[in-house]
Amino acid sequence: MTTYMELSVMSRGLYGVCGILLVLGAVFLLAGAAMLHIGRRYLCYGAVLTAAVMFVLQGITDARVYLEGGIKILPFCGKTMGHLPWAVTALLFTLFAAAEILFLSVILRRKKHLLTAGAIKESLDALPDGVCFYAGDGQPLLVNRQMNRISGELFDSEILNAGSFFSRLKEKAVSSGTKVIRTEPTVIIETADGKVWDFHRNILTVGKTKVNELLASDITVQYRLNQEFAAKNEVLNRINERLRQYSREIKNVISDKELLTAKIQVHDDVGRSLLAFRTYCRNRNQESCDRNKLLFLWRTTIGRLKNEGAGEQEHSDWEMLLKAAETIGVAIELKGLLPESDENRALLLAALHECLTNTVKHAGGNKMYVSVRKDETALTAEITNNGTPPSGEIRESGGLKNLRHTVETAGGVMKIKSTPHFVLRIVLVKGLDTEWKK
Repeated sequence: MTTYMELSVMSRGLYGVCGILLVLGAVFLLAGAAMLHIGRRYLCYGAVLTAAVMFVLQGITDARVYLEGGIKILPFCGKTMGHLPWAVTALLFTLFAAAEILFLSVILRRKKHLLTAGAIKESLDALPDGVCFYAGDGQPLLVNRQMNRISGELFDSEILNAGSFFSRLKEKAVSSGTKVIRTEPTVIIETADGKVWDFHRNILTVGKTKVNELLASDITVQYRLNQEFAAKNEVLNRINERLRQYSREIKNVISDKELLTAKIQVHDDVGRSLLAFRTYCRNRNQESCDRNKLLFLWRTTIGRLKNEGAGEQEHSDWEMLLKAAETIGVAIELKGLLPESDENRALLLAALHECLTNTVKHAGGNKMYVSVRKDETALTAEITNNGTPPSGEIRESGGLKNLRHTVETAGGVMKIKSTPHFVLRIVLVKGLDTEWKK
């Protein structure tokens, strides 16, 4: 078989070109493995492959020199390569090419799982927030695209010295249209485009070296929400203040109401007792006049004035009213049912007390007629008597005036009719301040 030294000059030149290409490829792969830090094992593999390719290339070079009688670097290798069949040399080159292809596939596969400096920079540039790492003297080490954009908007230039950049932020030396919201504990600014950035600085330790980290976080949404919450809290504070004022007024109203109720009770009890005493004086010679009933009424009135026996009543409020009316010689006829609600019942009984007094004192009657009607929306009570009708329009004072105030405070309506006979009408609307059972 034809040896390598027997080949033509052109064929040997072709072998030389292939050998040079294989050497360049091996060197390139070895450098790539070293830059990617893929491991010592792969570095040794690349170094052996590079050395082997260079050894073979030097061998075929010395074989050519051997024929021409020049200086031989590796005489033995050149002589050996020169006497090898050309097919063996071609097979070696093929094996080297296959090994380099295999090495290249390993590097590419490992590269997909490695973070390179370019990948890190590309990832930082894709962040919506600004990132800057710099040395102690302010020299930027790594700045992403967003941070440079912010610097351009604030100072019309990219970051040249990160320390000076942060100092100018704290000193509020920014371009017009930019608002510095605060500088402590972090720097918060609002740029002309309406975005709000929060700048904060950290110190990182990398090995024995300290590196400064400056971050700019986009907090526009959080800042706007905080402003909305602050505005709503202000509104709530005003509402709470009004509620506190309302509560104070309610306490005063309740106090006034209790005082008014006490006054009405005293007025009714004393007035009823005086009417009973006057009736007793007029009719004391008649058989129907009972002195014990008069004494019971006065004892009850005096007990109320002393606030005694409030919870020891043997009779209901309605029965007490009937007994008092009987004492002064007035009969009460009720059509319908009294309300079950304590507030409505007390209000209606107060009206009956006042009308009972006026029936005896002003009308000279001995009968009272009470009509109570209620439906789903209102309760209506009408009170009249068989006494002398009023000579004119009734002027409200004393008991009637206090009664109207009580009814209207409870959300009801009070009307007085003088002709053709006296009628007192009270309407309590359900759903305002009063409720009752059907």
